[in-house]
Amino acid sequence: MQSLQHTGCASSILAPPATLSMEVSFTFHSHLIGRSGQNVNRVMDETGTRIHFPDRNRIVGEYKCNNVIIRGAMANIELARTRIRMDIPVEIIIDCSTERISSIGQSSLTNFFSKTYGVLLRFYPKIDGINCQVNVRGQQNRIQQLKEAVIFFGRMTQTRLESMGMKIDTSFDHVWLIHDKIDKIASETGTGIRIPDVSNLKELPKKYCIWIRGPSVDAVYVASTLIHGLLPMQLMVQIPSDQMNHGLMTEAQEMDVLFHVERFALESLLTIRLTSYESNGLHLFEMLRRCLGLPLNQAVVPNQPSLWSKLDDLITGNSFLPSSKKLYDELSFPKMQSISLPLQSNGITIEIPIESPADCSVSSVNVYSPCASNESCIPASLTAARFDPNSSRHLADFLETVGLSHYSHLFFQNEIDMAMFTTLKEEDLMSIGITSFGARKIMLNSIKELRM
Repeated sequence: MQSLQHTGCASSILAPPATLSMEVSFTFHSHLIGRSGQNVNRVMDETGTRIHFPDRNRIVGEYKCNNVIIRGAMANIELARTRIRMDIPVEIIIDCSTERISSIGQSSLTNFFSKTYGVLLRFYPKIDGINCQVNVRGQQNRIQQLKEAVIFFGRMTQTRLESMGMKIDTSFDHVWLIHDKIDKIASETGTGIRIPDVSNLKELPKKYCIWIRGPSVDAVYVASTLIHGLLPMQLMVQIPSDQMNHGLMTEAQEMDVLFHVERFALESLLTIRLTSYESNGLHLFEMLRRCLGLPLNQAVVPNQPSLWSKLDDLITGNSFLPSSKKLYDELSFPKMQSISLPLQSNGITIEIPIESPADCSVSSVNVYSPCASNESCIPASLTAARFDPNSSRHLADFLETVGLSHYSHLFFQNEIDMAMFTTLKEEDLMSIGITSFGARKIMLNSIKELRM
């Protein structure tokens, strides 16, 4: 027994760090980061992970990205994911009389509900001047207090709560994955759910928002929880090519996990990307464990809402892979090709594994699904879009032109391509292992020129 425990511990130490990619509405990123990074720094310190929020979200005019990246040991990234999910605000929308709100006073209502229930009220008068939209915001880890606050708000303001709502800012990935499942969720929860139309891939909406209306706060919350369970999530790890087990690709399909393998400049390493619903996290982490060859005692059991068990009854059998393949079929392109639609300026990649790899070769088919060129929420977690292999090779070529090609492997190992390279600062360069002052100076000057 002691020998087995020692082996498990050694495997944990030697196992390469993994990367988890999840979708969190960019509207909540500043809340999760906190003032001067206090919130996210605390989570990183307590979980032993590195968490990255898209840099471009801080730039006015840049397309916004929902993608949040967590890097660390397998068990630690799951702990960080749970912490992030629990800290995401939950907001219920109520329509009530402006006259009634004015009679009580917005300040009085705000102070009372903040002190009594720990929730935040926000008031948005409507154009008609008669009605007012009130957003009641609470925390996921204090959901019962939020529910009680909404019910008491209805009593205090004499507002009927038969049709309260919730808005979910999301992405093309998410809408595509759920668009044929919404009717089942709506029927199960007794709510009305409106999602963007993605039936015409040539005329996609500018934004992707899901609206839920229901007869009670419980119904709306359950519907939103089920919808969030169908968010895409990806796990990524790099392993030596001689450790690749081709049989795992078949096992992944049985687990409804999209299994994609990439081989780049470093021929001795393979990048494995595992993608599925976030509610299918148990299978995602199990497949990651098998890819790393870790013992059973290092299996990770994700902390998931109990409500997600309802999805097993609503969505029978595998669903993620067929939904991905359906998108591929909708595009009506010949198989075994990589095609980039000209209408997009930023796209996502649906990677469909070859159904019958007779030679067990490491391969995939890439199809780029369209996103409107002026989309404000660029999805990435369903795909490998966050790390562009072509851009990575461009970065390697660029470093060679400035005489720093011997640093290329550091950028590759940290998933830094040309686009991300232009956002780096000196502390970022130091954190990935570039200790030479001269090399950092050359790179920073190059970054400045590239930005110009």
